Amino acid sequence: MVKRILNNALKESNAFESLPVFASAEKVIDEIKEHFGLLKWSLKRVLFPIAIFYILVGFVLQEHVLGSLALALLVFLYTNFLPDLDAFFSQDKRDSIKANWTLRRLSLYFTPAVIYYVLSKKTRPIYLGSSKPFHNTNSLIEITIFLFLAGLVLHFSLLKAVFLALFGLTGYATHLFVDGLLPIKLPNFFNQKKKN
Repeated sequence: MVKRILNNALKESNAFESLPVFASAEKVIDEIKEHFGLLKWSLKRVLFPIAIFYILVGFVLQEHVLGSLALALLVFLYTNFLPDLDAFFSQDKRDSIKANWTLRRLSLYFTPAVIYYVLSKKTRPIYLGSSKPFHNTNSLIEITIFLFLAGLVLHFSLLKAVFLALFGLTGYATHLFVDGLLPIKLPNFFNQKKKN
């Protein structure tokens, strides 16, 4: 049923015209399964302690942080799946806009808006210069800096901006780790659980 719903959504939105040939509902479900285990693990063992620390620091500094904490958790979930959104960008140089430095940054920072314009045919497909342009540590650093600056503008608080960037960094890094692009070793507990 989930596969049918996803296939219908991809067909109705004409997303198949912009996605690579291997994209399918099955691929989307496989990607979610692949990332879900580590996502659950990091929520319990990484984000929960950071969230408690954030609340305590906010209490000590007399800043209300619960609203910004909810936003930071949403940013964590979004950045955890952000690298895979590069599939919506063209893999073909022909008939595509070749992205310059600015358009590459905008495509990373405002991915959902750019994807909307591509899928609704308000702009031609965008070629970002490689097949997996968001799957690297440069993109991780760039999105972290962007979230920090966005947090400063949004909250007018250094504390909230730092934690917004930290949650975004954690989500993006979790995705890169699952894809084998970050040379980090997890505690034995997770590795044993993954084998079972």
